[in-house]
Amino acid sequence: MTSTRDNELGAYSEQGQEALLSLSQLALDGMEQGVCVYDPGNRIVLVNRRYVELFGMSADIVRLGTSYRDVLAHSMARGNIPADELDTLYASRIALISAGKPFQTRQTLSSGLVITLELKPLPAGGWMTICDDVSRLARLETELQLQTERSQHALAHMSHGLIMYDADARVVVCNERFLQFYDLDPDVVKPGVAHSTAIDHWLSRGNRADMSGEEFRDARINDVRTRSPKTLLVTRHDGRKVQAVSRFMPDGGWVTVHEDVTERLQHEETLKQQNLILDAALENMAHGLAFYDGDMRLRVCNSTYREIYRLSPEESKPGTHLSELIERSIANGAFSSEYSPQQILEAARARIESNDSSPMRRRMTNDTIVSVRYCALPEGGFVATYEDITEREHAVEELSEQYRRFDAALNNMSQGLCMLDASLRVIVCNRRYIEMYGLSPEIVKPGVSMREIMEHSCDLGIHPNTTAAKLYADYVERLREGEHTLHRHLSDGRIIKLNHKRMEHGGWVVTYEDVTERHKAQARVAHMARHDSLTDLPNRTLFREKMGEGLNQVAIAGGAMAVLCFDLDNFKTVNDRLGHAAGDRLLRWVAARLKENAGEHDTVARLGGDEFAVLQRGPQPQSAERLARRLVEIIGHPPPLESQSIHVGVSVGIAIAPDHGLDADELMKCADLALYQAKAKGRGAFQLFEPGMEEQARSRHALEHDLRGALEASQFHLVFQPQVRLDTTELTGFEALLRWKHPSRGFVSPAEFIPIAEENGLIVPIGEWVLRTACATAAAWPEVTVAVNLSPVQFRSRGLVAMVTSALAEAGLPPQRLELEVTETALLDDSEATIGILHQLRALGVRVSLDDFGVGYSSLSYLRKFPFDRIKIDRSFVGTLGESPESVAIVRTIASLGSVLGVETTAEGVETVEQLDFVRECGCTAVQGYYFGKPCPASEVGLTIKTLNAIRRVA
Repeated sequence: MTSTRDNELGAYSEQGQEALLSLSQLALDGMEQGVCVYDPGNRIVLVNRRYVELFGMSADIVRLGTSYRDVLAHSMARGNIPADELDTLYASRIALISAGKPFQTRQTLSSGLVITLELKPLPAGGWMTICDDVSRLARLETELQLQTERSQHALAHMSHGLIMYDADARVVVCNERFLQFYDLDPDVVKPGVAHSTAIDHWLSRGNRADMSGEEFRDARINDVRTRSPKTLLVTRHDGRKVQAVSRFMPDGGWVTVHEDVTERLQHEETLKQQNLILDAALENMAHGLAFYDGDMRLRVCNSTYREIYRLSPEESKPGTHLSELIERSIANGAFSSEYSPQQILEAARARIESNDSSPMRRRMTNDTIVSVRYCALPEGGFVATYEDITEREHAVEELSEQYRRFDAALNNMSQGLCMLDASLRVIVCNRRYIEMYGLSPEIVKPGVSMREIMEHSCDLGIHPNTTAAKLYADYVERLREGEHTLHRHLSDGRIIKLNHKRMEHGGWVVTYEDVTERHKAQARVAHMARHDSLTDLPNRTLFREKMGEGLNQVAIAGGAMAVLCFDLDNFKTVNDRLGHAAGDRLLRWVAARLKENAGEHDTVARLGGDEFAVLQRGPQPQSAERLARRLVEIIGHPPPLESQSIHVGVSVGIAIAPDHGLDADELMKCADLALYQAKAKGRGAFQLFEPGMEEQARSRHALEHDLRGALEASQFHLVFQPQVRLDTTELTGFEALLRWKHPSRGFVSPAEFIPIAEENGLIVPIGEWVLRTACATAAAWPEVTVAVNLSPVQFRSRGLVAMVTSALAEAGLPPQRLELEVTETALLDDSEATIGILHQLRALGVRVSLDDFGVGYSSLSYLRKFPFDRIKIDRSFVGTLGESPESVAIVRTIASLGSVLGVETTAEGVETVEQLDFVRECGCTAVQGYYFGKPCPASEVGLTIKTLNAIRRVA
């Protein structure tokens, strides 16, 4: 029995142990921690499910009896331990366990879990591992560390200054920005420093509030005591504004944040000013304006809106619903509507919801028209504008009328006009355009392309020598270049100017103008610019161009070209006697003769005044001399003008290229020098340029230079030649003759220097000196006359009569003892004026004689117009009496004429007794010449008088 019970108890005990173990295992498996127990041989004797799960291992491997090394190897395979660290890890842990030392470690598994392992030796041998998932805690620690680092970073880098105090009013922390803000010393303001110390240091750095330092200190201490949140505006040491905001913490401390608000305050001030401007703009807008919120309630409106709808500020205050505003406006008589306020409201809501901002017209009771627009805002609500468009409506009506006028103007303008779109299709064109080209209105109308128009116009034969395709391709190419002008030459001879202007939104405006007459006028102007208006000959400009071309041809192709320069002789006399109209007719006659006699390819030009020129190709100089000889002969016999015969001639200078040069200026200079020589011959002659002429010109220039100083240098003197009556051989007087003795040149012939003096005007002062000197000299003589020659130039200068009067008065010479000799040339220049002066001189009592009669263009009309006291027969006739029958006839005729007119006649140049007897036989009343005496200086006049008186007594 006992044995049986013991067996039963034994069996029950084993069952109890198993049950207890099962319960223990169940408890272990329900733990949050992983547990694994190893025996002294490092093999598992107890392990829970959590341990296996934490490491992500397999329960088939990690079970009772598995060695610790195999557990580590399996964990390594799961990626929890690096393979190269397995042996080292196993050895280090076994060493610690063997030493009986418990230890803890943390491990991050491949699953991302962070666990702690606590390894403890057991008293009876063996050891155990307790594992806990601390991933969340690790994350919290990491986050806390990161948060701390971020806070420290933010504190160090925040734009605001920050300082924190504890409940004892001591500094806990302040950032670098705070110290920099106020230029504070970090050795003074640092953790642990009292609040009052920090304030004193802050004030010492030049920082200030809007109160005294003492008041500021007391105020801050009071704020801390009363724990009053405070916002202060202080001024930094550099004048910048800082806003300090203090907040108190539950633990009794506080933190103050300091922000530099200088720019913000300035911005706020600017914004305030802008708001004032905006308010002013809003109130001064021509449009009514109103803002509504999403519930269609008024937020703001301007006075124009209230005026339009006759609403008072009270009736249109913010918050008023749009429906109320409509009702009040209708009630106030602003406008009437066939629709109810609710219908108007719904129409407005529909427009806002559909984002329809098109205008609505509303006619007000005062006959104004208002355009209303609703514009939905992105953030909700809408803005409404109310514009008085009464004037615009009237303007539209006016614009319509203007369009009608424009259409009328378009079709009645003198220019053609065509507007083309970007595809070169007609938008609009006027009637003039169609008529100008003779186009069909059925074809040329809006929508037709320019290509079709050109095909149509080419079919009509408007554009000669081209095709429609070529015309269009060229047209498109020109348009690519931009705005331009082109000219169309039509088959009927007209020229149409096309002006193309781009339109702002693409396309072109083309105007068409008939410029045929303008082009003809421009051609005439261009012709006139290069031709002489009187003779239609090429002018100097064209002549120089033709000369340049001719010289190039000579230089390239060889041959020769002559330049002939013509100058009319005595042309001024014709102008003065017969008037400029007669002078113009003479110039046209000369031009015609030049063209008639010049070759077909020669260039005949008028260079100006009475100067002409001819360019002539051909054998030279023979051709030029032949032409010059013929023209001298022809022009020397002009037809009568104004029923009066005229005496003109022409002088010609000739230069040849390449003989005299290939430069135009040089060639003209040579021709001018030759012309001067031709004139020096006595006019009515031609002269070919010779190289020596340049030297003569230089010599003449040098002589002219010396002549200018001769009078002042007293290089002039007078000699006197006696004049004798034939019937009594009585000495009647002396002719004063001018002589020039140059210090180096010696005596210079009057024939050489007088013409130069007349050309440059020096003859006027020289002639005055001669007259005054002759009068002063003659005053000492017995009762004989002194004859003085007057140059034609002296008659053209003013004051000749006054000068003669003055010379007589200064010398004390009676006027009847002065005889003034005038040449025919003086009468030719301006006979009427000259004869008027002669009458004034005659009125003084002065005698007047006509010198060198029979030379040049003698005219009996001079003798009729003025009663000369004497006619002097030129020495050229007296010197050839024995050789020339013509000279004999001339002397007889002049002497006879003088006898008939009762005028004395003096024969000049009598040198022999034969000449003396002949002129006496012809009836001359006086003689002058070497026979009775050569010209003598004033000092010898007395001796000459005695000699001639003695001869007279003997006779």
